[in-house]
Amino acid sequence: MSELSGAAALALATEAAREAGALLLELRRSPVAGVRSKSSATDLVSEADERAERAIVARIERRRPDDALIAEEGSETQGSSGISWYIDPLDGTINYLYGVPHWSVAICCADTAGPLAGVVFDPVREELFAATRGGGARLNDQPLAASDKSDLASALVATGFGYVAEQRETQGRILARVLGDIRDIRRFGSAALDLSWVAAGRYDAYFESVDKPWDWMAGALLVREAGGRVTQLAPADPALPRIIASGPGIHDDLVALLARATEGL
Repeated sequence: MSELSGAAALALATEAAREAGALLLELRRSPVAGVRSKSSATDLVSEADERAERAIVARIERRRPDDALIAEEGSETQGSSGISWYIDPLDGTINYLYGVPHWSVAICCADTAGPLAGVVFDPVREELFAATRGGGARLNDQPLAASDKSDLASALVATGFGYVAEQRETQGRILARVLGDIRDIRRFGSAALDLSWVAAGRYDAYFESVDKPWDWMAGALLVREAGGRVTQLAPADPALPRIIASGPGIHDDLVALLARATEGL
């Protein structure tokens, strides 16, 4: 295996995320091009997603040619080093296409022991969320700490919905069963930023049915390194929650609440 330190992985992920973020901001100044659907008519990808992915992949391949690459828009290399990079070049594509300023670039580097380093970059706000395994999490130069809330009833919780109509209907029913037991719900449209905001204490918790590793790996590392907890589930129904993240004081209660909310669905 080709050795790679957390600091070196973080530095490369940061460079790649910032390059992609600058490209996405520049492309957003012109009419959006090359838009097409993916999993459903409402799940879109654009030329911007693809160009940002190519920029990230090219930078990593120049420095780490033997590493594996797994990216949302199809770039994939098997690799031989034992190091893997999980890449979401534009998390929040619908927001980006509509001009809603809430989207991000997410990159996670993993070795045989699991996630090693991760970044989530918000180019609009110039916020770089970064973490290394055992090294804590930071927002730009400031250390992050997850919420210390212990009362689920006063927790602000983020979530997201799928792009398949039948899944959204199920997720709406789950939400109806959850709302009475928490402070409120937020749904902004970037899973990577939702997790980053849990790490920063801006949200007390987050849950969603995301299952692709590029959607959640970097954010989950951020939450854990900020002192929060993450539970990964494997439900048979793709509409049900798969990732639950929160500050430590409400985590068990939230997992239990979601278990009750999904009974019989």
